[in-house]
Amino acid sequence: MNLIILLVPILTTLSIIVATNENTIQGPSSMSTSKRYINETNVKEVYLQILRGRDGRDGLTGRDGVKGERGDKGEKGEKGETGPVGATGPKSGGVVYTRWGRKSCPTGAELLYEGITGGSYYDHPGGGANYVCLPKVPQYMSTTYKHTNLANYMYGTEYEWTNGIFPGTEQHNVPCAVCYTSTKSVKLMIPARTSCPSSWTREYKGYLMAERSSHHAKSVYECVDESAEFINGSQADVNGATIFLTLSTCNGLPCPPYVNNVPITCVVCTK
Repeated sequence: MNLIILLVPILTTLSIIVATNENTIQGPSSMSTSKRYINETNVKEVYLQILRGRDGRDGLTGRDGVKGERGDKGEKGEKGETGPVGATGPKSGGVVYTRWGRKSCPTGAELLYEGITGGSYYDHPGGGANYVCLPKVPQYMSTTYKHTNLANYMYGTEYEWTNGIFPGTEQHNVPCAVCYTSTKSVKLMIPARTSCPSSWTREYKGYLMAERSSHHAKSVYECVDESAEFINGSQADVNGATIFLTLSTCNGLPCPPYVNNVPITCVVCTK
C-alpha cells in the first residue's frame, strides 16, 4: 500500500513530462518509435521499469520445489592401474613337533631345542601319561620343596627290548628334538604307515612306541625315528620311564593285512 502511494506522484510527473515534450524533443516521428528522451534519458523505459517493479531481489525466498526423479546410472569407468606391491607382512603361522629318538631336525625344519625324553616311573600306578621332551639345561625357580614323598616324579626314558631294530641303543636313554617349520601349519602322526597323504610332507618315519603293557604306568603312543640315537653317557638299565616297541596283534585287527607280533611303524607328516 505504501509503495503505491509513493509511485502515484512519480507516475503523474512522468506522464506530464512525456506529454509536454512529445512534439518538442523528437517530433511526431517519436511516436512511431515509442521513445521519448529528456537529457538523454529514455523516459518511457524508466516509466516501464517503475510499472514493472524491481527484479524480486527484495522478495521472500520461495519454497523448495518437488524433488526431481533420479537420473540414470552412469556407465562403469575404466579399471585403474594396479598399485605398487605392499611391504611384506610379519612372519606368522608354522607348526611345532617333536622328533623322538633324534637330536636334530629333518632338513628344512628349525631346531628349537635338543632334549631328553622324560616320563613317569614304569611301575608307578600314578604319574603323567605321556612322554615329554625335557631341555638339556633346565631352569628352576624353587629348590627348597620339602614334601618329597608327596609329588610326582620325572625320570629319563630308556629303550627296552629293541631286538636289533635300533642297534646299540638298548638300555640307553632316548633323546628328542623339538622342531619348527614355518612353511607348514598342521602336523599329523599316522600309525602303521611310512608314507604321507598326497600333498603332505613327510618329516620322518619310524616305529610306534609306548610303555610296556604289563607296567602300571601309562603313556601315549609316540613315533620314534627309525634312525634312533641315544644320549651319550646315559647310565644303562636304571629303568625310570621305559619305552617299548608296539606289536600288532590279530585280536580285533584284521590279519591280513596286519601281522601278529610285528612292530608297528609310524610317520609324521606336515602340510
